Formats: sequence, C-alpha cells, structure tokens
Amino acid sequence: MTKQFQQVVDFYNTTTPEQWCYFLNLISDRISIPTPKNDKDGNSYIDCVGISQEAPACPNGAMIQINTEDFENHSNLLEKETNPVEEIKEIWNS
Repeated sequence: MTKQFQQVVDFYNTTTPEQWCYFLNLISDRISIPTPKNDKDGNSYIDCVGISQEAPACPNGAMIQINTEDFENHSNLLEKETNPVEEIKEIWNS
C-alpha cells in the first residue's frame, strides 16, 4: 500500500465517527449522489443531488447519516419543532 493510502487507513483507524462526520462536512461541496427520479410524465432519469449545506453529515446510532439537498428542502417544509435539519444543526453547535 502506498504511503498516501496508508494515511487514509491511519485516519480511519485513529478517529471517531464524529470526526468522520466533520471530515465529510469539510468535503461536502465535492460530493454528489446520483438519485433515480421520475418526471411529471413518469419518465425515469438520474439526478445528481448535492449534500445539504446546513447539515451535511451526522452520527445516527452506529451509522453516519448523509443529508442531501432534497432532504434539506423537504425538511424545511416541516415545522421547526419537527425539522430534523434543525435538530442536527443543534447537535453540531453544542
């Protein structure tokens, strides 16, 4: 294994899930997720969805939750008390 990739393995082995989320937040502007969608006529297509700018990644139990722009847009339609993006922002700001 090259030194460059060994550094990535070392990072993974010596950091916490919270630090992984922080790293994902740092590179969130470089991540897109291909997502299948349907247009109004029912035709299927692939849309590349970006990562949420407000709350890109957060721990969720034993997993890491990646939040997309679609998730953020949907969440912003909810009341503030039930908006998961607001809850995630509160966790990161604490």
